[in-house]
Amino acid sequence: MAYTIDLDGKVALITGAAKGIGLATAKLLAQAGAQVVIDDIVHPDRMGSILTEFAALGKKPAYLQIDITKESHAKNLIDQAVGEFGKIDILVNNAGVVADWDVSYAVHVKGLFFCSKYAKEYMQKQKSGRIINITSTCVLTGGTGIPQYVATKAGAYSLTRFMAKEYAPLGIMVNGVMPAVIMSDMVMTRYASEQEMIDHYIPQMPIRRIGYPKDVANIVLFLSSDLSNFINGEIIVADGGRMYVG
Repeated sequence: MAYTIDLDGKVALITGAAKGIGLATAKLLAQAGAQVVIDDIVHPDRMGSILTEFAALGKKPAYLQIDITKESHAKNLIDQAVGEFGKIDILVNNAGVVADWDVSYAVHVKGLFFCSKYAKEYMQKQKSGRIINITSTCVLTGGTGIPQYVATKAGAYSLTRFMAKEYAPLGIMVNGVMPAVIMSDMVMTRYASEQEMIDHYIPQMPIRRIGYPKDVANIVLFLSSDLSNFINGEIIVADGGRMYVG
């Protein structure tokens, strides 16, 4: 009998989910049956067509426009999600920016921790939960050329390990994903076209293709499911083999 990942009855909150990896993750978790809550700073008027797409995937997601960089706002985000759907089972800390030092730290480190801290309060009551943090392979390679991005994504990496140790006794599994060479707005700022970007990276990629947001979303789906019940504190590299064998 074929195995199907079924998240029916689960509530999943994804930050920074108006586009890219976050949006691909939201769609995939919705396809698996989860009730999805999308958080981003995009005005709700611009989210109409995106939310409509979900009608063909599963349950219509909720959209919350909340800036997670302040602790009170992050608490409000979690409280609103739980207030609407009664619980939170999965938190994907995906929000990311290319900005100055203060904003980068506020989003990648403080925002991630605040959201996790308040999600934990609800998850520990049900003695179960999954937190998945999106960091980056630049933590290990020093890549991107943006020091504040590298340094603060390292904070997300370290917090994943810290929270995995602290939260696991409460029934909450915490893991991370480290993408690289994923088609994104940030990567495309360095290239004139998608083809130029592909031509640059393909020779470095053992699998001879670049990554796309759904490649990361697939790993998040796995980490959200019962298939990963014995995985905690792991940070999975998703780079097509470029870093270690490329």
